[in-house]
Order: sequence, then structure tokens, then C-alpha cells
Amino acid sequence: MPDIKCFGCSFTKYKWNTWPDFLRLSAKKHTVSNFGIPGSSNEFICREIIKKSKPNDIVVVMWSGFDRVHSETYFQKNNHNMGKNPEYCIGTSSEQLYQRTLEYIWLANQFCKENNIKIYNLSMTILELGETKQDNKFAKHLDIQEDKWPIDLSSFCLDNPGFVNVNDDDTHPLPSQHYNFTKKIICPALNLEPYLIDDKQLQSLDYKKK
Repeated sequence: MPDIKCFGCSFTKYKWNTWPDFLRLSAKKHTVSNFGIPGSSNEFICREIIKKSKPNDIVVVMWSGFDRVHSETYFQKNNHNMGKNPEYCIGTSSEQLYQRTLEYIWLANQFCKENNIKIYNLSMTILELGETKQDNKFAKHLDIQEDKWPIDLSSFCLDNPGFVNVNDDDTHPLPSQHYNFTKKIICPALNLEPYLIDDKQLQSLDYKKK
């Protein structure tokens, strides 16, 4: 069976269970690896896909905010927490950052196509929103076919609340939301039978998240 490799930012790997953890339970015939790193920019995610994916792999990627940038120095100083580094993006407009994200996503998909790798594209939020959560109407110079992607995780969570109130200091999706996203969105896309976890267990995971 092909290996399943997961990529993304903190919406992919965090201090509590995220969608790759639940995907691993459902894909028992596959080896599922999580290469998500909190704070990752889409440039970094694209590079990780190219470096770590092999022919016949299955790649599941959750793309991050378009206005995150990657600086190796910042990356090292902050222990894998990149985020937005003002010193790195001086003179770079939001539209340029958005266009770069389109290019990185296009490149990752092209790499997978040329190397017999099946890729499933997901997104932490609507691509045009980015970290600012502002709706940007940028011109698109590449067609990455995001209109065919599943609903983004942030939008999914609005209609699928967890069992505890979201803290304003930490708005990451709760374990139960990651599970339901995996069950309702990811597993059907990968033609997998979802591993069943009852509400009592999910509630326990949410309450233990901190």
C-alpha cells in the first residue's frame, strides 16, 4: 500500500490531536506520516513536499495563509515557529505574497503529477483571507483549481463546533473538529472507511486539549 504523507502548519500538527492523527486510525493499511510544522509558510510546505515525497506516495496537504513568509534564520531562532517575519517581507506586497502562494501550490502539484504521486489539496482557511482574515480580491495568474478543493478547515469549523468554547488566545480547531473534518471530508476523498469515535470520547479529547 502507498504511504500517506501529510503536510501543513499548526492546523496539521499541534499540541493536541489533529486530522493526520485521525487519518492514521482510518488508514490502517497505510503508513501515515505527519510532516506538519507550526508556523509553516506555503513556500516551506511546498519545499517539504518536494523533498520528502516519493513516487507512488499519497500526499495530503493543508495549505497555510498566503501572507506567511519563510526565513531560515527566523525559522532557526524561533524553534520551527516561522509565522510572518516583517524583516523578511519588506517591500513585498500582499498581492505578491498571494501570487507566490499560487506558484508554490502549482509547483507542488506539478511535482506530484510528474512523479506519480497522488496529491489531495486542503486549506486551513479561504486562500484569499490569509493571516489578516481580510477578503482580498487579487488577480490570479495561475489556475490551481481551488474551486474543486473541499471546504477549508476554518469554514468547516463554523458549522461544526467542538465541545468546549474556543479561547480567543488559541483559535486552533479542537480535536473533535479535526476528527469530524477527517470523517466527513478527508476519508471520503481518499475512499477510506472512517474510524468511528463516539461523542463521549471526542468530548474528552476536547476537554483535555490543554
